[in-house]
Amino acid sequence: MQPSSKEYHITSLVIHADPGHIGQVSSAISLLSGTEIHASTPEGKLVVTIEADNQKALLDQVETINRLSGVLSSSLVYHQVETLSH
Repeated sequence: MQPSSKEYHITSLVIHADPGHIGQVSSAISLLSGTEIHASTPEGKLVVTIEADNQKALLDQVETINRLSGVLSSSLVYHQVETLSH
């Protein structure tokens, strides 16, 4: 029997939101599984990380963020994949 391996993904994004909706956008992102907001500015910039067990889950969260009302754009800054063996 071979040991199973599991992936662990982490990515960071810079989100640009409408400054008038920064509170709503921040609240919505905070409710998403695996997300954390590390910084925000009054001008509507947010630094967000997302952690997930697979690439699909990670991309689903990015797409969800991009579709939020008040989000103008997002830019991927960093993405790392680790393979964990059990």
